[in-house]
Amino acid sequence: MPSLAETDMAIDIVTSSTRASGAPDTAGHAFLPRPRLAVRTLGLITLDAAVTACLGLLCYGLYHPLRALPGISILIPMACLTVCVNLSFFERGLYAPADVISRQLNGRRLILAWVQAVAVGTLLTFCIASVSGVPALNEMTETLAGPWVPTLLVVGFGGILTARYCRIRAYGGRIPVNRTVIIGEHESIRDLLARIGSSAQRTFDVVGVVEHGLPAPDVAEPTVRRSFRGLPLFTGIDALERMIRQDAVDTVLVALPWSEGERAQAIIRRISMAPIDVYIYAGMNSAGTPLRGTGAASNLPLLMACNRPIDGWRASIKRGEDILFSLGLLTFISPVMMAIAIGIKFTSQGPVFFRQRRVGYNNRVIEVLKFRSMYTHLSDANAAQQTFRGDKRVTPLGAWLRRTSLDELPQLINVLKGDMSLVGPRPHALATTAGGLALEEAVPVYSSRHRVKPGITGWAQVNGYRGALDTVDKIVHRVNHDLYYIENWSLGLDLKILWQTVRLVFADDNAF
Repeated sequence: MPSLAETDMAIDIVTSSTRASGAPDTAGHAFLPRPRLAVRTLGLITLDAAVTACLGLLCYGLYHPLRALPGISILIPMACLTVCVNLSFFERGLYAPADVISRQLNGRRLILAWVQAVAVGTLLTFCIASVSGVPALNEMTETLAGPWVPTLLVVGFGGILTARYCRIRAYGGRIPVNRTVIIGEHESIRDLLARIGSSAQRTFDVVGVVEHGLPAPDVAEPTVRRSFRGLPLFTGIDALERMIRQDAVDTVLVALPWSEGERAQAIIRRISMAPIDVYIYAGMNSAGTPLRGTGAASNLPLLMACNRPIDGWRASIKRGEDILFSLGLLTFISPVMMAIAIGIKFTSQGPVFFRQRRVGYNNRVIEVLKFRSMYTHLSDANAAQQTFRGDKRVTPLGAWLRRTSLDELPQLINVLKGDMSLVGPRPHALATTAGGLALEEAVPVYSSRHRVKPGITGWAQVNGYRGALDTVDKIVHRVNHDLYYIENWSLGLDLKILWQTVRLVFADDNAF
């Protein structure tokens, strides 16, 4: 976990629309995209549930006409069976990330989970029928006690197997679960690759190797591709950092011998402010880096140095929160936004929206929308001069918009696009300074804020840290609050911040 006491490290900034200009050792390689695991998992759960329900009805229809029974007598048993299938498959690990994108069917676990689900689902239906006393359910249990169960065991398993096989064929080639790069020295990398290759668990998909200290390739021959045991071989920490900023890496494994503790510490410091997981291989605890725990996801001797915040299902929940609330707010306040737009057009010349480039997730530059609050010819897109109380550049209407924070409403569009979140660290313009210093110089771990998407509001803002950054102390407090939010994120914390933000709209002395 980065702390304010750590030394400053240089971080590249790349645009959201283009990759960073690659060096010769990275330019010739096409990086694999990150799989949308949450979407694929939900799709697989839905597929299993749909196939189970359809085949359950089909098997029942083989012995009785479906119209002969009331709907409840069919609905309850099918609901029990479907829920039990999903729960059983989850318990057997068939919805684990590696299995969701696996090219194998895992037939043994699949048949065990299917038999378990049918048995528990049938038992649960009998229990509900005996407790409820509904005559229609009693008729249904007579069928369940007959040939329906063995028929469903065979037909249903065949259907699930076929559906999952078709899904695998439809998705095409192999997709990496955890795009991993190993950085270190030759022998340690070779040993770690051998361990990963012999591991029964698919935890890391190695997409490249960075041999630290290797001589740089000849710039005059950029097309020469080097490899390490068939994997792309890159040169130095700069190449690794470019890959991270191009969103081509999920995990970095640092593999250096015990005697290289200082080099390992320098590597970890440099990449720990990026949204990735960093593990130390073998005995590198001599690096003196605060460790979070062991690599429990694998049987490899790994220690975690830092981790990606708000990942996996937590990230999906936060994205769902953003879409739901931003759509609802845009629908509800669209008349207000229309009135503000008309007011801006009638009170000053120029566009309704002010577009400003700011630093967002993973140090990418995003274009943030705001209602224009300044006179067009006095606007400062890079925020070289920060706004202050009584600023003559601000229009009368703009002053009111800024005081009530209504000028931020168009950023709901940024949230829908995925560039921002409702709650998160506030993004700053490219030329923003604090006390005359660049923000990275004022706070060495400033870039750690960019491990998550920037927000319209944040923990720092609701605690009074907003407005002009005229002193270093102010940006230090903001970064401290932002890092607290990143490390302690929860849906409840987001809702608390949103509620406090609504209250501040009507009373905030720091808004101007």
